[in-house]
Amino acid sequence: MLLIVVCIWGANFIVIKSAFRDMPPLAFNAVRMTVAALVLGVIWGVREREKTMPWSDWLSLLGVGLLGNTLYQLLFVTGLDLTTSGVASLLIGTIPIWAALLAMALGWEKITPKTWLGIFIAFGGVALVTLGSPSGLAKNTIVGNALTLLAAACWAGYTVLSKRLLQKYSALRVSAVGLLLGVPGLWPFAVPDLLSLDWRALSLGLWGSILYAGSISVAVAYIIWSYGVQKLGAARTAVFNNLVPVVTFALAFLVLHEPVTWLQLAGGAIVLAGVWQATKKN
Repeated sequence: MLLIVVCIWGANFIVIKSAFRDMPPLAFNAVRMTVAALVLGVIWGVREREKTMPWSDWLSLLGVGLLGNTLYQLLFVTGLDLTTSGVASLLIGTIPIWAALLAMALGWEKITPKTWLGIFIAFGGVALVTLGSPSGLAKNTIVGNALTLLAAACWAGYTVLSKRLLQKYSALRVSAVGLLLGVPGLWPFAVPDLLSLDWRALSLGLWGSILYAGSISVAVAYIIWSYGVQKLGAARTAVFNNLVPVVTFALAFLVLHEPVTWLQLAGGAIVLAGVWQATKKN
């Protein structure tokens, strides 16, 4: 089941990137995340609607929701629009490293020398991926990669700061409520593009992309991922996330015909090795 999730998330970069050809990034993202919020919100309402929370926890969920589902999403789709799907998947794959750095900064965890080694290896790989881009050090590529790295840092912050909430509430509740509170923040940025769209001209394929990128890649995949955490534990489950860039690079080359250089492949392998080194148990 976790391998299915790897394929879903690997293909998600391709689906979103392809959709940008027919719909502006911010508009597409607002619509697909609204679909995801509604799906998870309904599931949460059916399963846990009778359980209550104090206002302080609602405010905490608002904070992590804005970080993980507003700021992260804005940076993610803007960065993905300016770089390739494969590179974006690798940069998003640095999330465990950012999480480790933030946890250390907050004093919640200590970083061992082996973890530091993995961090330096991973970011060395990121540099190779950027330098190896067929467009070289083009301004758009650099900006896109930088925004995607910032997005990864935001999602790491969401993950770390959600930890204490997850000790009190289910993963379904934290995820669903975070979506419901954070997704409305995407709409002000998307309204201009949404108003200019000819909705009647949107193809069935584009609507399929919206449903896939919202209901399947977020809602369905999240439920399967949570099941994996319950059965295998967080550490063993997280290892599967390192396979996502492999799927994305292969599909990006085959479907979108995105050029891939040998330097990028080498950098990607180094990034994956660094993430593995930084997240493995000593």
